[in-house]
Amino acid sequence: MRLFLALAWFIFLLWAMLSPGDRFPEVDVFDFQDKLIHWLVFVIQTYLWSGVKLGKGPIINQSQKEVILFLVFGLSTGIILEYAQQFIPFRSFDYWDMITNVIGSFSGFLIYRKWQSIKFILE
Repeated sequence: MRLFLALAWFIFLLWAMLSPGDRFPEVDVFDFQDKLIHWLVFVIQTYLWSGVKLGKGPIINQSQKEVILFLVFGLSTGIILEYAQQFIPFRSFDYWDMITNVIGSFSGFLIYRKWQSIKFILE
């Protein structure tokens, strides 16, 4: 179930960040709204992927797998997708968005690792 949710969220994130900017309505409710959205989607992204079970194997343990998933689907995704936006019409690359994506990824990973009771919500 968690893998399905993680994949669905990842596909949504790809669509949202790589669609031309003119496809979304311009809504400014408060300052830094864009940064809050970036932070939140990467909290969710990293939280979901941190809990994906990759099967059992003698090479690495589950804790190491969580770190690998965090690096691939948290940090890397946040950096690569923000960089890719400069090639999308009506989108632009923004260092602050990238930093916010990374902070959101760290936040999602810490939520998953530090608050044990939250881990079982989707299991």
